[in-house]
Amino acid sequence: MRKIIALILIVTMIFICVSFTSCGNSKNNGGTDNNNTTATIATDNSGNAATAETTTEKMLPDVPDADYGGYEFKILLSVNSLLPTMWDDFTAEQETGDTLNDAVYARNSYIEDKYNIKITTVPTAVSDNMDRPTAQKMLKNSISAGDHSYDAALLAGYATCNLASGGFLMDMNAMPPLDLTKPWWDQAANRDLMIKNKMFYTTGDISNVVNEATYAILFNKKLIQDYGLDDPYALVKNGQWTYSKLVEMGEAVGADLNGDGKMDANDLFGALVWDDSMMGVVNSIGEKCAKVNDSGEIELTLNNQRVVDAFDTYINFALDKNHALSYQRNDWDGTNANIMFNNNQALFYIQIMELVVRLRAMDVDFGVIPYPKLDTTQTDYYSTVSSWHSGFVCVPTSQEDATRTAAILEAMAAESMYTLKPAYYDIALKGKYVRDTESEEMLDLIFSTKIYDLGWMYQIGGYNEQIMNLFRNNKTDFASMYDKYNSKALSDIDKINTAFSQILN
Repeated sequence: MRKIIALILIVTMIFICVSFTSCGNSKNNGGTDNNNTTATIATDNSGNAATAETTTEKMLPDVPDADYGGYEFKILLSVNSLLPTMWDDFTAEQETGDTLNDAVYARNSYIEDKYNIKITTVPTAVSDNMDRPTAQKMLKNSISAGDHSYDAALLAGYATCNLASGGFLMDMNAMPPLDLTKPWWDQAANRDLMIKNKMFYTTGDISNVVNEATYAILFNKKLIQDYGLDDPYALVKNGQWTYSKLVEMGEAVGADLNGDGKMDANDLFGALVWDDSMMGVVNSIGEKCAKVNDSGEIELTLNNQRVVDAFDTYINFALDKNHALSYQRNDWDGTNANIMFNNNQALFYIQIMELVVRLRAMDVDFGVIPYPKLDTTQTDYYSTVSSWHSGFVCVPTSQEDATRTAAILEAMAAESMYTLKPAYYDIALKGKYVRDTESEEMLDLIFSTKIYDLGWMYQIGGYNEQIMNLFRNNKTDFASMYDKYNSKALSDIDKINTAFSQILN
């Protein structure tokens, strides 16, 4: 009965959802569906959206049929989030009417019935530091003991990086029938996170965490209209959405609403500025703190003129107390900032996609756009995946049956492309949270231009914190900061490359 219910839900979602198989890493995705007709959004020569019908067949994973005799497939969970609870894309005990829960339930039910397994999760307890060290310790202890406590894990980005360089994670590229080239896995992750053709952690349709962790900017439609400002959607589409334009628009908005002679949370601002946005500036112009070079090793790439130009433009605006509010000084989780944005007290709210979910119950009429380009000569937009908020699927090296683990993960990811992904994207995010069709196009753009930065994720040289500390401490001297921590960064990179060299040889 569970399998029948699950299949009904899957088919229903496929017919309800529009154009999703072309979204999120659309440059890399492809595939077929069981002769289902879906609408896809294309762009004509004038730049306008055009709708066309296509017929596709459901892609099936290349996983052999198997009966695993009721095996309990255990997933360790520990992911950072500003939401009230830890992110969990794997637990759904029953249907509740909630779109995402029921999609997880449908997927899990299908996989459990097909392979005769039981999917269970092991969440770590929530604490002030979100238990990143605790989750790592649990996994390391399990590996040392060889007790096979966890078949797989969904862990925060910092944790997976530490575990990968420590030799505690399997190379997912060498775990057939798992195939990371398939469209249900994130091809941007393959591009940015693979070291010497080894992939120790990844993401894709199997989880929504990385989508929520992707950088984005919200804008207040009422203030755009009140101040007669340019349409942000048109700016993005025409390639005119740049940092100089953000500053121009942000400086047009600002007022001491209560007349007390000081600018604070009671007043009006051009932008609510997030500390971590300093990292997003680097990636939004197509640059990285560090990346994997052609030899498969990590190298430092932070210091160049494009980075300096973008950073200078942005931080000077971000530190302008009359037009920008650094809300985290007294409001770390953004609770008051959310209220301000809802009260039309800020033109821009610069953060991540998770913010859209947190604002879903508020009345403010907002739109969603990517972070800007450096200038109009830049071809593409780029959307950072937050190193702190991200979560990745990984496989501990202690495996009772690695082939079984690979088969189940591959099957879950494939089924997620037709259940969890459309539920999140088309039904929940597009259907409930964003407020207009233009935002839907922006979501397609943001999720298809994700960029992962190993410099931030491995905290190389501490640059992730130090670039934020410039903003926190009202400083703008990027060059001095870079020089101060350069030796440490090079040492960190040498240690990481040496660690991977030892693991891979």
